[in-house]
Amino acid sequence: MTEQQGQDKFKADVFVPADRWTSPQRDAAEREKLWPKTWQLVCREDLISSVGNFCTHQILDDPVIVIRTGEGPDDISAIYNVCQHRGRKLVDRKSGTLGHEIACRFHGWRFGWDGALKSATNEDDWDGCPAFDKQQLSIPQIQVGRWGGFVFVNLDPEAEPLDTWLAPVAEHLDPFHLEECRPHFWARIDAPVNWKTYIEAFNEGYHSGETHIIGINYRGMKSPSGTHGPHGQFWSEASGFGEYKVPGKNSWKMSTTLQEHLWANMAHQYNTLFALTLEPTMKAAERLRELPDDTPPDVVMTRFYEYTVEETEKSGASFPSDLTMEASNRAGTDWHIFPNMIILPSLDGALVYRAVPDAKDRDKCVVDIWSLGRYPKDYAGPQEPACFADFESFRGNNPFLEEDFDNMEAVNDGMKSRGFRGATYNPYQESQIRHFHAMLDKWCGTP
Repeated sequence: MTEQQGQDKFKADVFVPADRWTSPQRDAAEREKLWPKTWQLVCREDLISSVGNFCTHQILDDPVIVIRTGEGPDDISAIYNVCQHRGRKLVDRKSGTLGHEIACRFHGWRFGWDGALKSATNEDDWDGCPAFDKQQLSIPQIQVGRWGGFVFVNLDPEAEPLDTWLAPVAEHLDPFHLEECRPHFWARIDAPVNWKTYIEAFNEGYHSGETHIIGINYRGMKSPSGTHGPHGQFWSEASGFGEYKVPGKNSWKMSTTLQEHLWANMAHQYNTLFALTLEPTMKAAERLRELPDDTPPDVVMTRFYEYTVEETEKSGASFPSDLTMEASNRAGTDWHIFPNMIILPSLDGALVYRAVPDAKDRDKCVVDIWSLGRYPKDYAGPQEPACFADFESFRGNNPFLEEDFDNMEAVNDGMKSRGFRGATYNPYQESQIRHFHAMLDKWCGTP
């Protein structure tokens, strides 16, 4: 293949037909081939920090429960959250603490944390009945793993280990030590969009210049993207300093120094997104403004990193020794963990998204949003999400994300039109979304 043929093929591959979002056949294939076979995020590890703590999760029609079974870091079990007697869900609560056995509220059958059937009410009624086999009537166990303070499950007993699945992601994000972070906020929204529509919105930065307009002019930024196994990554590249809205005024100002540019961006995130920039980096950005205007850019960036470490430690939190400026730069802006998780790392922690498809309506999904930060060890953070019935009820809580949500609903409606043949992705800034669909085709086939 010539270089020109290779470029033509690359550009031809940017098109994805509309049926990838709208086809009942694709939806059915995802249910059968994707969700039961890929690693799924269940919860943050700190939600099950003590023995007996549990968290439930729904993967389409499959309810699961993860349980902290011991003091060791890997003492976590995962089982289907369903009684083997008549199929009732065993645990109705989202999270909490279990007794030594899990009792079904229907007929009182009792199971261990490992799923083993311990006893059945009037068990002697089954005397001589070969169908009553406690081993066969135990709840199937599920593969479980943990990384970065997150707990994952995979319904496929033959699936590759989580460490293998996440290897390219962990290589870049391990220095951030997200397992040491705690939630600054945690929101859950019943989103009126297909799960792919939601994930794609945070899987590229190409939209930033036209979508995010309330406080920063992002039009000079580009976001090249790349792939790592089934996963994707993008970076942010600014061609120069941008304009920002002057706080408290209805006017815009062009940044004239790197330190002003960094401060404006940090202040915008701090005041509208409530993530990525938290107290330490905001204070570090404020300190940058004390530097002389002619400070060389490399010195500005070094000082910003040093100030962030200092402000983090002043707060009583620890800053990872291996999270160097080089490690932070290498991680880039955004990671897509296939199929339905997004992580944006920062010196302060991370912004994390998860989208779980609705079991009955492919135009709905449940999304969780975590803003993670570095806090003293005695800080727990929210132990349950703030829940919202839809995007509209979320309005007023996060001006930055609300700009994204407006697009999502319009996209989800527009892609059903006879006039929409499919998506044509930017080959430079949206290649990781095209890769996302290539991976979906690999797992699910084509409609």
